[in-house]
Amino acid sequence: MSEQTFPDPIAQQYYQQGEAELETTQSADAVLRKAELCAQKDTRAEIMQSAFYYLAAAHFLERRDLAKSAQASHQAGSQLHRLGQFTQAGRAYSNAGRSGERAAQTAIGSAKHDLQHFAVRSYSRANHCFAEVGELEWSETEYLNERNARVTWAKMQGKHPWAQLAWKATSNYGTSFARWGIWVLGIIGTFSVLYEICFRLHWLVPMETAAPVAWTPLWSGVYYSVNITSALGLVDYQPSHFISQAVVIINVLVGYLLLGVGIGIIGRMIKTRS
Repeated sequence: MSEQTFPDPIAQQYYQQGEAELETTQSADAVLRKAELCAQKDTRAEIMQSAFYYLAAAHFLERRDLAKSAQASHQAGSQLHRLGQFTQAGRAYSNAGRSGERAAQTAIGSAKHDLQHFAVRSYSRANHCFAEVGELEWSETEYLNERNARVTWAKMQGKHPWAQLAWKATSNYGTSFARWGIWVLGIIGTFSVLYEICFRLHWLVPMETAAPVAWTPLWSGVYYSVNITSALGLVDYQPSHFISQAVVIINVLVGYLLLGVGIGIIGRMIKTRS
């Protein structure tokens, strides 16, 4: 096994004790039992011993039994969280999630679903642990891992998470303002072209109750698209053909969806930085 180091000398000592026992017996069962017994105690020393015995066992089991390794990492995260060591707890939970996902890839039947769901829960806890200590980048990484794991879990259950996939495509689950902005510009550009075509086919006509501004090639299409996408409706032309009416309806619906995603991104940014 590769050498693992920890800043706390006592933690390092417990980890090395666990490693020594594992190398002697070549079995994680005894170490896991000791870790479980220590976890039932309330003293800080025994909780720490439990956590680092679990970590040693998880590392030992990585190439032997991924499912058990994931469980051991998760238990280590739980004990580290009890100790208030949130960063290390987050790392342990993250390792549990990765091991759980890898184990799910080779599992069959209900075990496959259970391991994938286990990975979702582990990533979620890692996210919260990192958020508690203000590690926003790590927290966001685990949030994305959790979301991707949820999509995989839904697919395993025979579901089609179209909404989740659309959310990922448009904003990476509400984390990427840049991706959302590109989608907004793309939608505006696409509908600008469609409105320009509709006008040239006389499917957009001036409103009878207003003195319309003359249609300016290209620019008026952009203006019309921005107004409809943003639901402002400050336009002088109305659709007169069912195709142009359908284009407007789709544009309005897409605009509302993008607006909702944008508000979600801003809300998440405020929440994570408050």
